[in-house]
Amino acid sequence: MGRIVAIAGGDLKTTHKINQYIVALTKKENPELLFIGTASCDAEEYISKIHDEFELLGCRVKELSIAAKRYSENEIDFLLNHADIIYVGGGDTAFMMETWKKYGLDRKLKDLYLTDQAVISGISAGAMCWFNCGHSDSSVFWNGDTVGYGWVNGLLDIFPYAFCPHYDERVESFDEMIKEKTLPGLALESNVAFVENGGSVSFVASDDLSKAYIIRCVEGNLRKQEQKIMYL
Repeated sequence: MGRIVAIAGGDLKTTHKINQYIVALTKKENPELLFIGTASCDAEEYISKIHDEFELLGCRVKELSIAAKRYSENEIDFLLNHADIIYVGGGDTAFMMETWKKYGLDRKLKDLYLTDQAVISGISAGAMCWFNCGHSDSSVFWNGDTVGYGWVNGLLDIFPYAFCPHYDERVESFDEMIKEKTLPGLALESNVAFVENGGSVSFVASDDLSKAYIIRCVEGNLRKQEQKIMYL
């Protein structure tokens, strides 16, 4: 088993304590962090903010910008294998997963988790990808300018959940859609993270208001079980 910190939402300021937690999990003074910003099309402003945040926390930061640049397989492997932290940014999940498959990055990231080579982390789309599937507002589900939601397949069957980030903003849509699934739903409000560390699952949050739920549909009725959270 590896180490995962999957953050439901927020920004780098509101999730600062969770980011500190991620760095601490490496048990290294100056860990190497690799940022994968595919979901935002490797937006330069986003990359710059990641550098600012994690360099402040003592990390040496690099990026893998496969939506914006061309890489050889050896270059990708070098960046992945030298990372102590993989941090996947938010954005368009469906676009991200499609792009990863072109480079075999979906398989490579799953292997990194299974061999516990790095702390695997991310936010929003970068959290959803680690689960069986996720509740996504990717552009493929939009009707013109109207935001729509759908399911996007993730990487890891190890976590048999239909994952919902930003649950505080998506309650009605997710609650209705989870009725279609045989999987339980894992619904996290912003500033909450799912943590798996060596087979032990827990939840952490950077504020004392956000909540996490496991949701099951039983004979057409939803049952929500609030999860215990460690507030950082």
